[in-house]
Amino acid sequence: MAVDEAARKLLPEEILQKGVLVAAMPLDFEPYNFLDEKGQQVGLDVEMFRAIADTLGLKPEIQRLAFASIIPAVSGGRVDVGMSVMGILDQRLKQVSFVRYTVLANGLIVRKGNPSHISNTDACGHSIAVEKGTQPVLVWEKKTAECQAAGKPKIELMTFDGKGPQVLAVETGRADAAGVSLATAIVASKHSDGKLEPAPGGPVPGASVEAGIAVKKENRQLARAIETALTVLAANGTYQHILDVWGLGEAKATPAVVE
Repeated sequence: MAVDEAARKLLPEEILQKGVLVAAMPLDFEPYNFLDEKGQQVGLDVEMFRAIADTLGLKPEIQRLAFASIIPAVSGGRVDVGMSVMGILDQRLKQVSFVRYTVLANGLIVRKGNPSHISNTDACGHSIAVEKGTQPVLVWEKKTAECQAAGKPKIELMTFDGKGPQVLAVETGRADAAGVSLATAIVASKHSDGKLEPAPGGPVPGASVEAGIAVKKENRQLARAIETALTVLAANGTYQHILDVWGLGEAKATPAVVE
């Protein structure tokens, strides 16, 4: 991949001299960052990070860290960036800056063939299984209120402790769909032996959280360089291609530094 000199010129001198860009990822979150059956680092985050590093003329290096350890590692200077579809939240912005690169969307899992004819954009009148205490509970509570306000049948929410019972409710026909993250819908369907599939319709409207690459607050030069590299990748089609490869073509976001 060609180096973009304009983006490279924005890099801090320390990273230019080092010639390496180091990212922390948990490598346990399919399809974003995980190890395949051969132990190779793969996923949307892995490919996007490598493309960013290539565009900046740097060697990409990934260190495996637990999700909870990533922001401390970034703010403490142990790694240059943290990447694992981290929601850009106020409490995190107190510790690090972010470069927006995607959205963490919500979606539904349905039985193969979608016999209930439910979609991520129209679920009124259907039953949806949700996991207690998760964000999709709030999403679908809001959506059922919208259904009723529009004079449509409400959504029947069925609450379960854990994703296993939640998904089983769909497999057995007890619920029409399960409310999860869009990525979970894709992965759960992949590993369901053909019993499940993601519902059509793209991400649930109005229920997405912007996600970013974490950068040390004092390292504005690096954040700007990554933002510029992502803009280049968006312009040449690489960004969209990576999203498409991992089944998340609708999860695009305009690159921007968020402080």
